[in-house]
Amino acid sequence: MTWAAWRLQRTETLITFGILALLAALLVPTGISMANAYHQDGLAACLSMNPSPSCAGAIGSFQARFQSIWNTANFFTLVPGLIGVALAAPFILDLEHGTYRLAWTQSITRGRWLAGKIGLPAITALVASGLLILIFTWWRTPEANLMGRLDSGTFDTTGTVTIGYTLFALGLALALGAFWRRSAASLTLAFIGYFAVRIAVELWLRNHLIAPAHATWKGAQQPNVLYNAQVLNLSGTIHGHPVFQSRGRGFLGGHTSFQAAGANPHSAIFHATYIPASDFWPLQLTETALFVGLALLLIGLAIWWTRERVA
Repeated sequence: MTWAAWRLQRTETLITFGILALLAALLVPTGISMANAYHQDGLAACLSMNPSPSCAGAIGSFQARFQSIWNTANFFTLVPGLIGVALAAPFILDLEHGTYRLAWTQSITRGRWLAGKIGLPAITALVASGLLILIFTWWRTPEANLMGRLDSGTFDTTGTVTIGYTLFALGLALALGAFWRRSAASLTLAFIGYFAVRIAVELWLRNHLIAPAHATWKGAQQPNVLYNAQVLNLSGTIHGHPVFQSRGRGFLGGHTSFQAAGANPHSAIFHATYIPASDFWPLQLTETALFVGLALLLIGLAIWWTRERVA
């Protein structure tokens, strides 16, 4: 049964690793270019708490040079969803075409059939996720060193969340396929659903997964706790009168002079609500657990429905 399941799954598995190979071919040259520029410009010396005056210009030039590449790479956060949905295709096609009946009449139990049809894509999804994490963690190292890892593009492609994203897309496609038994419609809706849930988590839920921190300071110099932090809310007042207000998932590099519009920043008192850089892993693990939990629930529903309702 394992060999038969592999033969039916191998096309999608090859497609998955073909996607990873294409991604590596696109990222490795630019990754090498970024790493060389990072070392040649001596940007590692700018990571100290008291960087030299020339660091601001050097970091600005580096960001301007590679910002368009970083923005383009943010679209690659869709790759885990594409891989997860693609790996679910053989299971749904078997249900759609009714070929599962032949296996069930050849002394193969439903449980054993399901173990092969769902176990192999799940293992492949885990391996593919691990490779994605390795590729992107290496590629984004210069960006993460300078700007932190809480920016959405970096956060969504490093750490452990990629595992949760891939398994969630797989589980959603499997559940929809088990209920609907229409491959094209199920896979399309699963990818749309994956994208919608990811957007909702990134723009709203992520801010509430862990308790944010708060900081208050006077003057233009931001406190060290904001270094590479993800700022959710920033406001400034002078003698109790608001002079600045910003809400949303903003980003501050820290250690820069902050100019409040139309006011003397040295007289202003600033208040910030933020996620500190040290909360990267707690936030990663919490979001990973959320998506893995949803994936296990959806896979469990697909297994139960196929065992009990599919004739």
